[in-house]
Order: sequence, then C-alpha cells, then structure tokens
Amino acid sequence: MSFIKRIALHLFLIPLVLILPPLAYDYISHTELSAVPGMLMLGSLSYPVYFSYLATRLHSARISFILLHLIALLTISFFTLEASGSATPLIVVLLPAILGLVTLPAAVVAKLRKRRPLAINCLLSSLVSGPLGLALSMLAIDGVGMSAMSGMRW
Repeated sequence: MSFIKRIALHLFLIPLVLILPPLAYDYISHTELSAVPGMLMLGSLSYPVYFSYLATRLHSARISFILLHLIALLTISFFTLEASGSATPLIVVLLPAILGLVTLPAAVVAKLRKRRPLAINCLLSSLVSGPLGLALSMLAIDGVGMSAMSGMRW
C-alpha cells in the first residue's frame, strides 16, 4: 500500500472512530435500549476495532497475537465491569480471567502437536493477559459485592 493511500485510510478511520461513539450513544439514549446495562457504551467498540486493525498491521506475528489477545481481554473486561451489578452471574464476572488464561490450554495442545512457535506465542500471551484478567475479575467481583450493599455511604 502506498504512503498516500495509508494516510488517506487513517484520515478516514480516525474521524470515524472519534465520531461513531457519540452518535451511537445519542441514538441509544433516545430508545428503550438505554435501560439495558452496558448498552450506552456500545459505540465505544469502534476503539478496539481500530486498535485491532493497527495490531494486525505489525510485522511480527507474535506481537500481533499478544496484542489482539490483550485487546480482546480489555474489551470484554470493560463491558463486563460496565454491565455488572448485584444480579450478575458469576460466570460473567469470571469472563476476564477465563479469557486471559484461554491460551494456556492452546499452548499445551500446540506443544503436544510439536508446534513450538505457536506454543510459545500462546504461552507468552497467557503470561501477559492472565494476571491482568485475574485482577480484572477480582475487580468485577468486588464491584458486584459492593453493588449489593445499597444504602451505604462511603
């Protein structure tokens, strides 16, 4: 892709990423969907999509894989924390931890199949995203616990 095409693409994508979330928020806030938890933040999905596009443009497949896994983890965590409340099921609150460690079994399977580069990628990705996913799940569990204590003033 030529240099001018890349600049034109980013000049199109960046305003789209910056304009789409307020438009989606404005549209959803005037409908009955605004009562659904987390629905008002739906427009912010344009940010991880743009960052995923940038991550796929990197020349290192290992870094791209780790960044895509991290972007997916942070996106799921953000919407989990945004939509969680006192009635949130435990499996939803544990989604960030599950997603952070999901590449660990994939690393074992890749190692058993003698695919060493894939096993290393999966292991590094789980080492980066695993502790972050566990911490975010703990934060979500604390948030669910605190939301059940209505009437208390901090």
